[in-house]
Amino acid sequence: MRPVKHLAWLLVVYVSATVYYTGYRMAQLQREKEGICKRSEEVREKLSKDACTTLTKNLTALSLTKKFDEKTLMQDAAAMLRCPWQEDKEKNNHYRSAMKQCCNASDWLIVTQKNAPLGQNIIYETQKNKKVNVSLEMFNLFPKTSPISGKSLKSCAVVGSSDILSGSCCGREIDQNDFVIRFNVPPLLNYTNDAGRKVHLVTVNPSILIKRFQNLNHRRKAFVDMIQPYGDALIMMPVFSFTGNTEVSFKVQYTLEDFGLASKMVSFHPVYLQKLAEYWKGKGLKARRLSSGLMLVSAALELCDTLTLYGFWPFSTDWKGRKLSYHYYDQVKFERIVHAMPMEFLLYSQMHIDGALRLHVGPCF
Repeated sequence: MRPVKHLAWLLVVYVSATVYYTGYRMAQLQREKEGICKRSEEVREKLSKDACTTLTKNLTALSLTKKFDEKTLMQDAAAMLRCPWQEDKEKNNHYRSAMKQCCNASDWLIVTQKNAPLGQNIIYETQKNKKVNVSLEMFNLFPKTSPISGKSLKSCAVVGSSDILSGSCCGREIDQNDFVIRFNVPPLLNYTNDAGRKVHLVTVNPSILIKRFQNLNHRRKAFVDMIQPYGDALIMMPVFSFTGNTEVSFKVQYTLEDFGLASKMVSFHPVYLQKLAEYWKGKGLKARRLSSGLMLVSAALELCDTLTLYGFWPFSTDWKGRKLSYHYYDQVKFERIVHAMPMEFLLYSQMHIDGALRLHVGPCF
C-alpha cells in the first residue's frame, strides 16, 4: 500500500505545481502585455491643432466626393484618430433626432407582437414581391414589446470584428459600457484583453447556421456550445430579409428553448431596414445593402447617450502596412464583400469629427 500512497502523493504535488505554474505564467503574460501597452503609451504622439484642422477639412471634403482613394482615406483617418476628440451634444442630438424621425429603432428595430400583429403579412426586406403571413405559431415567437424599448442606455459600444483590434488592449474599456453590441457570435473567452467579454446583443448570419451547423437539422450541441457563453444576450437575426432565412432563424429560437438557454432570438424588422436604407441613400451612400454594422450603429445613435465604435477598419492593412486578417479571432484572409465598407467607414469618420460618436482605432491607453 505504501508505494500506492507515495504515488498518490507525487500526483498531488505534480497537479498542484502544474496549476500553480499555469496561473503564474498566465499572470506573467498578462503583466507583459500590460507592460507593452504602457511602454507604447509613452511613445504615442498627439497631432498639433493645425494638423488636426487640416485633416478634418480633408476628410470632410472626401465625404462629399463620389470616388475616393482608399489609401488616402486610411492614412487620413488613422492620423485624424490621433487628434483629441470632443463630444458635441448638439451634433449628437441632431443624429439622434434624424434616426428617430426616419426609422424609430425603439419601436421598429425588432419585430414584436405590437408591430407585427397576428394575421398581418410581413414583406421581405430584399424581396419585396415575397411576403409571409404571421401565423399563431410565429406570433408567439415574437416578444410582446421590444426588449430595448424604454431602456436608459447611457454608454454603448459597438464592437466590429476587424483584426485591427488585435493587440489593442481595449477589452477593459469596452466592458465598462452599459450596452455592448457584437457581430456574428465571435469567440469571447480567448480575446477578452483586446475585445472584452460583455455582450447584450449579437448578430448571427444565417449562413453560419447553414455552413457550420447543417441548418440545425441534426445534432445541435455544437451550436449550443457556441451560444452558451453569451448568457442572456439577444441573438439578432435577419429573419425577414431573405425568404431563405426564415425557417433556419426560427430553429435558433426552438434550439435555445429546447436546451434551456437564457438567450432569446429576435429579428430585424424589414420596415426598419428599408427606411434606414432609404435614409442613408439620401445621404449619398451607394450600397447594394447596408452592413449589419451600419444598421446597428444607426440604431445605437438613436438609443444611446454616448456611443463608441471599436474594431471598425475596412482595410487589409493598418496604417503602418501590417497585414490584417479579416477577423481578430481567426486567420481568414481579408476579402471584399458586397457592403460598401470604406464608404461606411467614411461616414463613421465624419460622425467622429462632428462629435456625435467616437470612432476608436488603435490601442486603448
